Amino acid sequence: MIYSNTNLKLKFKEFLKEKISSLQTKPVLNIIQIGSDLASSKYVEIKQKIGLEIGVEVLIQHYQETPDRKEIQEIIEFSKANRQGLIFQLPVPIEFLDLVQNTPFQTDVDLLGLGSLKLWEKGYLPPTIGACDLILKEILEIKDEEFKAWSMVSDFDEFIKSKLDFSDKLVGVVGQGVLVGGPLLVYLKNRQATIISMNKFTKNPQTLSKQTDILLCGAGSPELINKNWLNPHAVIIDAATSEAENKLVGDVDLKNIFETNLLCPSPGGVGSITVLYLFYNLFKLNLD
Repeated sequence: MIYSNTNLKLKFKEFLKEKISSLQTKPVLNIIQIGSDLASSKYVEIKQKIGLEIGVEVLIQHYQETPDRKEIQEIIEFSKANRQGLIFQLPVPIEFLDLVQNTPFQTDVDLLGLGSLKLWEKGYLPPTIGACDLILKEILEIKDEEFKAWSMVSDFDEFIKSKLDFSDKLVGVVGQGVLVGGPLLVYLKNRQATIISMNKFTKNPQTLSKQTDILLCGAGSPELINKNWLNPHAVIIDAATSEAENKLVGDVDLKNIFETNLLCPSPGGVGSITVLYLFYNLFKLNLD
């Protein structure tokens, strides 16, 4: 079964529009993009579109060539001084990674800076992890009646803030990257999951992943995951996006999973919810 994020996306967007309209000052998100990565450019377009729809001003600084470092630092300082959100659209050239890591936590809606621990402690989640959290809540409600308590018919703010308990779940994570795999391990540990973490050096990863109740994919390896990796009754969240044959694809081979699996696909699943969660973090920063 393929999960559709339509219900979640509509409710989340309406929630954000209402919350943002209540603010005295219109929130601003600054995006720094260096280069022309296809997936990155697509995500920048989505962020700009959704920002317009919910009342956020999105300012894009797109550099085709390597920019002057001082200019980037000035954008960072301006964002901090004016309480504006700031993200670096990854990937960035290696010589700018230290600027990403030193993004002030007051502007760091992506939670990629070294100071983001302060935001984790206050209940913030990186946007991709927040998206996985919300999607899992909805999927587990569909799959298992014990999760009816998370029904989004009730207050959406409570839905976002509620915490899943994975103490009885074996959860697999494919990939250990900075955007998906690494933060997912922190998130799952905080929710008492038993975790199997796999990377490209893991021996017999298929044997391990077949044991999992939930499989979270963030390897960035096109159509890596198929029936050989899957428990037939597993919930699968594909949070990876990469380019293959001039199109965007995820880690999961959609044509080669079990009919009994419940899959959130990529593209079309996590991506747009991730963008909305980014703006949710921006809204929260405007309140702090």
